[in-house]
Order: sequence, then structure tokens, then C-alpha cells
Amino acid sequence: MNKGLSIKNNIKLTSSVRVLAIFFVPFLMLLWQKGTADDIRIINAQIITMDESNPTASSLLISGNRIIDIDSNEFQESNNSFVGTVIDAEGAVVIPGLIDSHLHWSRSAITWGYALHRAENVFSLADLEQAIKLRVAEVPVGEWISLIGRHNNRQFLADLSDPLSGRYPTRQELDQWAPNHKVLLLQRFTPEPVGEGSEDYNRASFTGIGQMNTNAIRFFNSMEVSVPFIPAIPENGALSHEINQQVYEWTRANNTIADQIRSTIDLVRWSHSVGLVGVGDPGGNGFRATQDFLPILEVARRGELTVRNRYQLRPTSAPGVENQANLDALRNLLSAAPLAESLTCTNPKEITAEGFHISRIGSAFFRNMGLGEWISRPITTDIAEAAIFILRRPDWSFHQHAEAAQIGNVIHGLQLAVNTEDPCRIGTLADRHSSLEHLNDATKQNLADIASLGLGAGIQAVRFLFPDWQYSGPPFKAAVETSGLNYAFGADGMFAGHGNPWTTLQFMVTGESFNGEDILTDDPLDRGSQQITLMEGLNGYTKNAAWFTREEHERGQLKAGYLADLVVLTRNPFQGNVHQIRDTKSAITIVDGKVVYFDREFFQLE
Repeated sequence: MNKGLSIKNNIKLTSSVRVLAIFFVPFLMLLWQKGTADDIRIINAQIITMDESNPTASSLLISGNRIIDIDSNEFQESNNSFVGTVIDAEGAVVIPGLIDSHLHWSRSAITWGYALHRAENVFSLADLEQAIKLRVAEVPVGEWISLIGRHNNRQFLADLSDPLSGRYPTRQELDQWAPNHKVLLLQRFTPEPVGEGSEDYNRASFTGIGQMNTNAIRFFNSMEVSVPFIPAIPENGALSHEINQQVYEWTRANNTIADQIRSTIDLVRWSHSVGLVGVGDPGGNGFRATQDFLPILEVARRGELTVRNRYQLRPTSAPGVENQANLDALRNLLSAAPLAESLTCTNPKEITAEGFHISRIGSAFFRNMGLGEWISRPITTDIAEAAIFILRRPDWSFHQHAEAAQIGNVIHGLQLAVNTEDPCRIGTLADRHSSLEHLNDATKQNLADIASLGLGAGIQAVRFLFPDWQYSGPPFKAAVETSGLNYAFGADGMFAGHGNPWTTLQFMVTGESFNGEDILTDDPLDRGSQQITLMEGLNGYTKNAAWFTREEHERGQLKAGYLADLVVLTRNPFQGNVHQIRDTKSAITIVDGKVVYFDREFFQLE
């Protein structure tokens, strides 16, 4: 871990820890609270730029919300006369802010209670105990501490030497760890295979088992009437799948806007603590893209949304109509004119009343990135029909769910759409930076076909927490090695998986799931081992991820003219034990040229 990181503001101060603790921490607090846009200079750093023309640097200069200089002679010569904030990194690693291209961030932002963010990155009962006790010290007495999704109950090993010893803590253990709070643990993802081998479509239910402590049990069992209905909670606090779902629905119905605003702000801070500055947000099952956006919009209005959220809109049924899908559902979002009008089009043009580009409307921190996670059922003819319809609308991109045998169907449908002559088409698939998502069980040929269509391959790491789900591991290496393929990586949290990018990056490098099982070396699809280097993984979390949101011209790299989104790390993840990559955190996170987070404990190190 780096020690002695120093900050100075026009005053030359020593880098001693005592001075840091007394002077710099309050100063950083002031910077953070006022959201300063003063010029910032970072010096003596190991800067990984992700810019192929200038891959490393030792210093950079931020003015406003942009990087204006990096490692130039003029930069060095002007150092003594600089007026602004200087961060002496003293050898710390600096990287572009991380972007998860497929993270259900908004759904997690409005979670119930005070989220137990630390717990998603602990893998023993002993570490879970410490995570809960730390959260107890932060949360007002009597409030809820919750872990909803983002974990597998089996990750909390009772015996580190036994990878099968994972379990939830008992009611009694939770009572000891949090005697004055209500604790709610709910798993929100359970794999449900429906076939054998590569024919398994890898379905899952978005529920699981759960656990409460005594205070939480008393809360629910003391209600005379619960709306929605919740049955009596068992005395031991262990929740079945059914009760889990009922409790979750109750929390959704009874979570106040004020509490959702608080939990959104809390998630912003947690995201910055791990260096996450942007997400491609697919919404998700049960997420309502109307009222569930309200707390996020309010946080944005207050200027406190400093994670760049690029949300996707999911085609849904029209009001009062049940179970619309495919083209009918798409028309609810995209069409302001009768379908017949577009069918009679004889020249490429924007259709009357459909000229507004909603995917370019929004703020720096809350903006649409297209359609997702389904544009239609993964059936060849349905995908083709949906793609033809989308390509007649200006500017729209899409991000289509595709796994197992679905992958071939989706690719064939898109190929059919592209090869269908259509005078109404506006642009190409590649223009729109559309993608296929997940892609577990994708073959090398599948990935080559995706590249030839000009599409992106979004690959996520759900199998880290659920290694017995899916036939093969995520094709990380195959994607990196596919010529011309735009690829990006993510966690697919925060229900089905975790949200910490460093946990995902460690998985990519080691191939090991939460309990140490190697699921990437022996590949059943003959793609070879799928581990990649940390640098390859970071490329999919920075430069490449910016392509998916159509912002590769200004995000994902540290170079002059690009947005000043960057992270000073607490440790060098390229050195030391690869099993400690997931322990990497942010010492300082800068977004839009402002200090939005710093690790107070790091600055007070002895």
C-alpha cells in the first residue's frame, strides 16, 4: 500500500503522516464538500493512461472538467508557478475512472435500509462479522442494515479450508454482531438450469433464501396488517424463497422517496470508493423506469449524482395491454408514427415526428444509452424484425441479452436484418454502438460474427458467485483475441452478482470463483483458458467501455481534452499477490475535474 500521499494547495508541506492527518484531511474534506473546480495538478504518479500513443506518464494537469496537459515539458517547467491544488502521488498508481458497461446500478441505488456494501467483497463468516460491526458504527441505532442481492449465501465460509462451508450467519450470530439494529440478508438470484450441457439456457429466478436477526423478526411479526402480505417470520429468522420474495416486495412498496435518495447517495460514495465512475445501466426485472428513476433524478438535481449513469430503456407493454413483446413493445418506445408510414418510405430519411434523438438527451451524469436488456425474444425472425424496425429510427442503439443457444439465434437474426434491403434504413448497426450482452457459451465463431456486424460484446462475471451456473465460463480471452471486436467487461450486479470491479478483475486474472474453484482454465468449448491479464481487464473497464456509451472520444483514457475522471489507487494492483487484486480501493476519486471521494483512513496511515 502506498504511504505518505500528500496534497498541497499553494503551500509546500512535508509528507509526514502527522501533517497529513492534521492538515490535509480537513483540506480534502473542504474540497469534497464544495466540489471544487480549481485546477488540479497530479505529480510523481505512476499514471496508466490507456492511451496507446502515450501509455504511461508521471504527471497531469486538470482545468475545469478536462485534462489539459499530460507529461509535457511545459508542464514540468511551470510546476513552481502553478496556482491550484497539487496532489503529490509519491509513486501511487493513477488510472482512468472505471466504467462497468452492464451494472444494474439504479436498482441497487433504491435498496431498502442502509446497504451493507462491504459484505459483497468478504468471503468468510469472520470477515462478514467485521463488515457488519463496521456498518453498525456508521448507521443510526434502530435502523435497518441490509444486504439485498450482490452476494451468494455460500460465499461466507465458516471454514476457510472448506470451500463448501459457506452459509448465512444464524439469528443468534447476527444478534451478537448488531444487537441494536435490524438486519436483513436476502439473496436475489438462484440459477435454474433447464437443459444439459451447452443446451442449458441457464435460466434463473430472481429470489433466494434469506436471514434476519431478532429485531427484524419482531418488526415484521408485530405488524397487525402488512401490505403487501408477509406471513409469520420463522423463529430462527431463516427465510424460504417464498418469504424472501414477499419481504422484498414489502420493502419495495414501503421504501420512502427520502430513504431512496439517501441510499442512492450512499451508493454513489461506495462506487467512488472502488474507483467506479460510470455505469451502463440495463434497468432490470422489477425496475420501473418511471417512479424508480425519481430518487436518482433528485440526487442529480442536487448535484450529488457523480457516477455517470447511462441507462437503458426496456421495451414494455402499452398501458392497459398485457404481455406485449417484440415489435409491439418496441413501438411503445420508438414510434410516434403509424408503422404503415415507415413501410411506404422510399428513401432513407427520418420518419415524420420521430426525429428526436432521446439517446443524446440528458445531463452529464444521467443520460440514455439506448434500449436494453431485450429488444425481443431471442428468436431469429423476431430479432430480425426488431432490428429492421430500430434501424429505421434515428440514433437508437440496443444491448441484447444473449446466452447459450440464444447467441446463435440473435446473431442470425441480426445478419438477416442487415442483409434485408430496406430504403428506410438510417445508418448501420456499427454507427449505433449496439451490443450483445453476457455471451456465456459464446464460441470463437460467435465472437467473430459479432465483430463483423460492428457490434460490441459485453461480457459479465456472474459465474464468479455462481460457478455451477452456465455451461462454460465467460469468454474473456476469446473476446480479447477476436480481431476488430469491441468488448467491455462488467459484473452484471447488483442482484445476480457483485458490483465491485476489482473483484471482477481478480476473477479474470485468476479464473477462480468466490470459493477458489478455477472455472476458466479448462474450457469445455475448446476456446482455451479464458484468464486474461490485469491490463487487458482494465482495458475492458475503461477505454473499451466508453465505446459502449458512445463516449470513446472523451472518456476511458487519460489524455489531453478528455474528461477528468480518474482514480488514485491505495495499492499497486500490478504488483504482489494476484489474490489481493480485489482489495484495491480508491485513495482519491476525481470526476468531472472535482474531488468526489477520498479515503480518510488511507491518509491517516502510520
